[in-house]
Amino acid sequence: MNGRRAEFLIDLQKIKAQKQKKITEIFADLYEWMFIYLQTETNLREKVRAKQLFRHKLGLNKEEVLDNELQIHLEHWLLLDYVTVSGSRLLDIFVRTKQEKMSKDMLELCGILMLMHLEPVKVISVEEEVVTYVSLLGDRTDRLQASPFLFGVDVSPEQIVLIRIATIGFEKKIIGPSIVIDPSFEVKVAGVFKDVHTQGYHVWRRYLKEYGIDMLKYRKKA
Repeated sequence: MNGRRAEFLIDLQKIKAQKQKKITEIFADLYEWMFIYLQTETNLREKVRAKQLFRHKLGLNKEEVLDNELQIHLEHWLLLDYVTVSGSRLLDIFVRTKQEKMSKDMLELCGILMLMHLEPVKVISVEEEVVTYVSLLGDRTDRLQASPFLFGVDVSPEQIVLIRIATIGFEKKIIGPSIVIDPSFEVKVAGVFKDVHTQGYHVWRRYLKEYGIDMLKYRKKA
């Protein structure tokens, strides 16, 4: 009897792995589509305005060329966080104009990305591309884990890092490039975050969405 039952047991782990593989592939297609849209359909004036604001936030002069690292940060900030002249984010505009071509899964993933923001965390450990971390200011006993999506994460234990986290399927993923704070600025950055955090969740979340990218000026440089 037990043997016959075993023949019909559902392999839940296998099903879960298959679902995760499928949603990851859908997300990869969406990710590529979003950045093709950014490159080919975004208003040129918005791109120029965003680049000027990005330079201002980082204290860069108009002539200074952005290196590859900063260019990648610019592109993700432009898509996910930058607010256009009309008061919308480009991701919102992308969804409004493309939603009829999107699957239900893609629309759900877009909803997750819309809620995402740079989040300050403290790294506990890094093993086989999995980063274990705690919130810098929230419940520091709650250890979380996430793995990078497309972009590697060069971090070490005890570092303060700003990362964008999204739950894709059953897994937490680090989306886009991360900001590793230089040790010489850690006290200053933690103090800024602490002051904002005391003002409540909504102020805290809005601050990170609008000003999280500003912390790039305190990044650890290679």
